[in-house]
Amino acid sequence: MEKIVKLRPVEISDSDFLLSWRNHTSTRKNSFNTQKVSNVEHINYLNDIFKSSIKNLFVLLFNEKPVGTIREYNFESNKFNLSYTINPENRGQKLGQLMMSIYLLNKKGTFYCEVKKSNKPSIAMIKKIGFKYFKRKDDIYFYKLIK
Repeated sequence: MEKIVKLRPVEISDSDFLLSWRNHTSTRKNSFNTQKVSNVEHINYLNDIFKSSIKNLFVLLFNEKPVGTIREYNFESNKFNLSYTINPENRGQKLGQLMMSIYLLNKKGTFYCEVKKSNKPSIAMIKKIGFKYFKRKDDIYFYKLIK
């Protein structure tokens, strides 16, 4: 069976599954904001991204099924803060590593990830990609990759 993988910009029609992933217990456990997000808050968040010139959100499709999302925030020239999640039903399949690799493929700059100390799978994934630990603040680890 052929495997087709694509990273595309988010669309408003993605809202329902993105909100479901965001509010899943395991996602909230690893998020900096552990509270559930309302539909209105979520739509406002997406609209903010659509209007922004410094924020982008992408969806990873695996055989046309949405399985992950990655957000870039271009906070300074060629400096990007990244955050990401994988559909809770698809975790543990190396899709985060695949998504991050595709995202970074033709990119140049400095990329940052902030990860909770307790989120071991995420830390292992970004280290495999080449991100290097550079500081800690409380229970948050900071990693960067220069390309």
